[in-house]
Amino acid sequence: METDQHYTDAGLLEGLRTDQPGAFENLFNKHWQDLYTRAYKRLRDQSEAEDMVQDIFASIWDRRYQLEITGSLQGYLRTSLKYKIIKWAGRDTLHKEALSHLLYRMEEMEDTILDAMAANDLKKSFEDAVQTFPENMRRIFTLRAENYTVAEIAEALGLAEQTVKNNNVEALRRLKVILSAKHPHLHKSFLTALALLILN
Repeated sequence: METDQHYTDAGLLEGLRTDQPGAFENLFNKHWQDLYTRAYKRLRDQSEAEDMVQDIFASIWDRRYQLEITGSLQGYLRTSLKYKIIKWAGRDTLHKEALSHLLYRMEEMEDTILDAMAANDLKKSFEDAVQTFPENMRRIFTLRAENYTVAEIAEALGLAEQTVKNNNVEALRRLKVILSAKHPHLHKSFLTALALLILN
């Protein structure tokens, strides 16, 4: 089999199904860099990113005879990566990057939100509050903070979309109670921005 530029994705997939020599290697060489770049951008961990990409291609190899891809192969691979990242982000600990990203977005919405308080104190209160959530709620909150949609979270975690929405609403309620108690002078606009970011 010649180099990958001479073959379409459809041709490479057909080569996999029919055990053509070099088909898998060419498919891997054509797409691994795109997946790795995306994985590393989200995970910030070279080993984790490499393992995730390898898992995706290993799955393709294992299912090569039954694999049916109706859209583009690149789209299929990127979607596979997205769901792996969602599951990775659903681990027990709240990811600091997700928290920082959420707070940055709130500051963008109203740049005076944090003027009257120390940002570090707020971040600590915020993180402590989220750590008190039940595991499922914490996982859902973290994923929403990382810009995944309700539909994506529901599919990846095997939950109903309404369950994801209900967890978001309850997470917001709990955060309001905890943050208001710890920071009684917290501006209402902060909680409004928080509600928009979690529920939308």
